[in-house]
Amino acid sequence: MKSRGSLFLALCALTLVCSATPVAAGTLEELFTAAAKSNQDYAVYKLDLEIANLKKTKGEIEAKIELDRVNAQYTYVTSQADYQSLVLSFYDKVIDAVFDAATADLDDQSAALSLENAKEDKKYADLRYKNGLISEDVFKEIGIAYDTAASDKQLSEYTLQDAKDYVRFVTGLEWSWDLIPEIPSFEPSATLEEWVAKDISLEEANLAKKIQDLTTASLATNTSVYDRRIQETENVRADVAVTNAESNAKRSYESTLSTIKNNAALLQIRKDEYTLKQTLYQEAQRQFENGTLSLSSKNEKAIDVLSARQNLLTAQKNYIEAVASYLSAMGETPLGL
Repeated sequence: MKSRGSLFLALCALTLVCSATPVAAGTLEELFTAAAKSNQDYAVYKLDLEIANLKKTKGEIEAKIELDRVNAQYTYVTSQADYQSLVLSFYDKVIDAVFDAATADLDDQSAALSLENAKEDKKYADLRYKNGLISEDVFKEIGIAYDTAASDKQLSEYTLQDAKDYVRFVTGLEWSWDLIPEIPSFEPSATLEEWVAKDISLEEANLAKKIQDLTTASLATNTSVYDRRIQETENVRADVAVTNAESNAKRSYESTLSTIKNNAALLQIRKDEYTLKQTLYQEAQRQFENGTLSLSSKNEKAIDVLSARQNLLTAQKNYIEAVASYLSAMGETPLGL
């Protein structure tokens, strides 16, 4: 916010904190549809995967032996793994952009309220210093506090503008609060067996093992002891890789479910915290209107609400990204959740 008017700032703070629910949100599908149209990276990821699939099909058709066919499959699965990683990275970049802008917006509002408080303190200090009621050192300290608040406000304005520019760069959209997506209703349903079966790293490891098995089977009967020993070592390495990949898949299943559960619980805590801070602010507003609470104290309660809203935003972002990670691991593209 650019306005410096005290009344305007108070009204803006009141508008923000008295809303029982966050500003109307859009959907993840709408957000990512816009981002995909604006940012060509996602289109390139899809094209690369399509090309990899065509190469796999071509390789399978042209394969003269089973080893050639499995090599073609392995190359494609590697491309699938890259695709999943890139899409999830794109997803996180878009989500981070809009939530970082929201946080910067709240920071700017908080800095405006802090500056308003610092102005009040400086105004009161000027009067007391002229009347000899405070020392020069105290007067200077209050002046420094005001200068710091003014500098913080300038920095928050710059940070907000930079965050807005990045939202435009990533999504092609102008920043507004309705870009913050609704929190999806989600319940993980995959069993451990289904999760492991979908694990792309395990699939890579199994194909790599199959390649080594086929390579071993194709060794000539007169293969040297040295070459045969090298191949036996490769087989052992492939077996270990499969065992490790399976173990990692099982651990990631438990870890991912735990992360989603914990983030969901924290999200509810942050919602309750935000509601509480709103209630406390409303009481502070009532006391201020009755003349029993200072403007600075009321603004501090408003800042508490802004801080609670930031905590809520962080919880929302972490939950959305945890769900996206789960869906990506299950081989789904999480853009619309």
